[in-house]
Amino acid sequence: MSLMLTKEDLAKYPFLKQTTSYVERMQLNLGDLAAVEYSGILRKALTRIKDSIERNVRLTDLTDPESEIISYPLALALVYGSKSNWLLNRFATIEAKRVEEELRKEPRDKILEIAKSGFSWEIENANLKLEWEEFPFSIPLQSYLEVATSFNDAHWKLVNRYVKGGFVFLNSGSLTRLVSEGFKIRIIKRASERELHKFRIPEALIPYLDEILMHAQENMRFDEELPQGLVSEARPPCIVAIMEDVKFGKSLTHMARFALTTFMVNVGESVDDVLKLFGNVADFDEGKARYQIEHIAGMIGSRTKYKPPKCDVLRSFGLCIGMDEFCRNAKHPLNYYKRKLKIMSGPGGQTGARDRKE
Repeated sequence: MSLMLTKEDLAKYPFLKQTTSYVERMQLNLGDLAAVEYSGILRKALTRIKDSIERNVRLTDLTDPESEIISYPLALALVYGSKSNWLLNRFATIEAKRVEEELRKEPRDKILEIAKSGFSWEIENANLKLEWEEFPFSIPLQSYLEVATSFNDAHWKLVNRYVKGGFVFLNSGSLTRLVSEGFKIRIIKRASERELHKFRIPEALIPYLDEILMHAQENMRFDEELPQGLVSEARPPCIVAIMEDVKFGKSLTHMARFALTTFMVNVGESVDDVLKLFGNVADFDEGKARYQIEHIAGMIGSRTKYKPPKCDVLRSFGLCIGMDEFCRNAKHPLNYYKRKLKIMSGPGGQTGARDRKE
């Protein structure tokens, strides 16, 4: 017996057959969504895209499920209309991460129904209990491989899975991850379809598409290659201050730890280098810290490499200690770092060689 899915479920999981049918019944024209009466939906769609550009995983706003449901196809249309592979991949990754976070809060029967409805997988309740693990679900081998082959982690290889009678047995966490990755793959693959090659955004939405592309261009600069390894002289003042606190073993806020870790992994420092940095902190737990750093570096979990928070976010958390001349036109710690490196490596400047490790 199928589980009844609510309108809130349709808002959270846009890949469901029921969600697609719901949108189709509304018979909305894409160009009409630029009209003033749909301004709230348009704002939601733009926020959705900008969140993905900034790697901000925002859970679904369920105060108005209908607007949330419509905002997804509008956001997706704008992403496809951008013809930007960078934006497409960023949007698919963050949408998949949001779905993963939502699914982790669901009971098993809901996860099963969502997987069946979203992908037509013949998943069954297995309720298999082995000595080392419990597997509540089983999925046909072919369905499993359609998604699992996109993972680089050896954990997903069949040799490391319990397989029997043509079925792969999964726990709730693995099925959740499989569903979210399947959603990501679907978004990206659809962009290669012939009909989307010819797709163009309606004239009324062009100004909003331009706004998105400008925002994407600004953030794409942070994805450019950086020299591999920290150049101390190019650090922004906020990072210098946090590193000084670490050096003297002071207790750090969560935001300070996150800002420092994301900065270090993005300038090319290894996990071991960052671990060594935090060694003086009073509540240092190497096992827990390693896991968190690897997650932030995109080595495990969602495989998303996180960027440091922007300057205005750091400022709101009291981590900005005052601006120097390079801060004035920088909106992001990595922007500061790159600009200073460029000046240092120019005529008359210092060479941006990475710090030597002791």
